[in-house]
Amino acid sequence: MKRETIQSAFLIALIIGAGYLFFRMLAPFLSPIMWAIVLVILFQPIHRRMSRRVRNVDVAALLSCLLVLAVVIVPATLIVMGLIGELIATYRLIEERFASGAWAFRLEPGRNRILERSLSWLTQYADLSELNLHAFILNNLQRLSGYLAARSAEVVKQFSSFVFNTGLAIFTTYFLFRDGPALMVRLKRAIPLPESEAEEVFKRMQEMIQATLYGGIAVALAQGALGGIAFWIVGLPSPLIWGAVMFFFSFLPVVGAAIIWAPAAIVLIAQGSFGKGLFVLLWGALVISTVDNIIRPWVIGGRTRLPMLLIFFSVLGGVKLFGFIGVVMGPVVLSVALTLCEIFRRQMSPPRVPEAPADAS
Repeated sequence: MKRETIQSAFLIALIIGAGYLFFRMLAPFLSPIMWAIVLVILFQPIHRRMSRRVRNVDVAALLSCLLVLAVVIVPATLIVMGLIGELIATYRLIEERFASGAWAFRLEPGRNRILERSLSWLTQYADLSELNLHAFILNNLQRLSGYLAARSAEVVKQFSSFVFNTGLAIFTTYFLFRDGPALMVRLKRAIPLPESEAEEVFKRMQEMIQATLYGGIAVALAQGALGGIAFWIVGLPSPLIWGAVMFFFSFLPVVGAAIIWAPAAIVLIAQGSFGKGLFVLLWGALVISTVDNIIRPWVIGGRTRLPMLLIFFSVLGGVKLFGFIGVVMGPVVLSVALTLCEIFRRQMSPPRVPEAPADAS
């Protein structure tokens, strides 16, 4: 074996080993790093304009970070805190009403036709003669209360982790705003591909992130607004907060905003407000869910030229692998993989030999 071959194999082994160790070091911080990358790409047009007006790169990066804080992080934190407060208040109200017997009459036979028909259908398959629905709900509420109290330490730990990751994401965002262009140049040089093909890979990544973000935000705004309007029409409390909650949940695949409006419809029907519950159910199924099917394929599919089926499963796999940020990173991984396959196909295809021009004679 030639000495050059041994040296090349040894160098490749060292690169793989160093890359593996580097990935293991970054693995605990991948989520805040990926969030920082997404935020930087989202706010890059604004940062460019700010950099042209503010000549100092440090000041421009700091101002862009403050803008990210004011537009994204602070409102998101306030909405999450408001959601937690609403859920706690709702849970305490339900437990108090059932414990005092104020809602017990709704579970009595003849009081709730939907519940009565459902139990009548279930008795065909199971013996419900000894079922005390009021005691069953109250016992499970008390059990849930004990479980939440036992998990309070875990909640505090998760909140501390959230604060740390948020600070790390802001820190990373600042340096990406400041040193992003130079870092991109070094990354393109480090990739063992021709400059044009490396540029193509990064361009596809940026297009996919922008398309996923813009499409997701457009859908989230529409679904959050429509959900809040529906809650306001039927008189549910805090429609603005629940609309904001549906804005965030609409980024999740499959369930989306339905994880909010579907239980609300069920609760209304169970309370005897059949018309209001049916309205929320139909509004959610026919209006809110339809918006996703119209806007997302138009924005994402049109900008990236990828089949929606592949994008759908890449989002599902991304959420399972990366968490909530997988909504963006899943399609990005898909786009990079397809781009690399396309580059490989071009390199393996034999170059076309131009045909000789036919003789005039």
